[in-house]
Amino acid sequence: MEDLGEKEAVLASQPKAFFTIPHFDGYSAVLIQLPKVSKTALREAIVDGWLACAPARLTDKFLVK
Repeated sequence: MEDLGEKEAVLASQPKAFFTIPHFDGYSAVLIQLPKVSKTALREAIVDGWLACAPARLTDKFLVK
């Protein structure tokens, strides 16, 4: 996730698929219940995570497509 606000939004939007544990308090990361998440939501979460930490030259190319 990009920030804690996005993390909270994702957790609220699909509480059965996305969750967290105290270890990740203060970090913009979520855990995912793979059997309970839709393919679309999983793809979005993976892409968002990648966009949050990938080099700008790669994210710029990806976002232009």
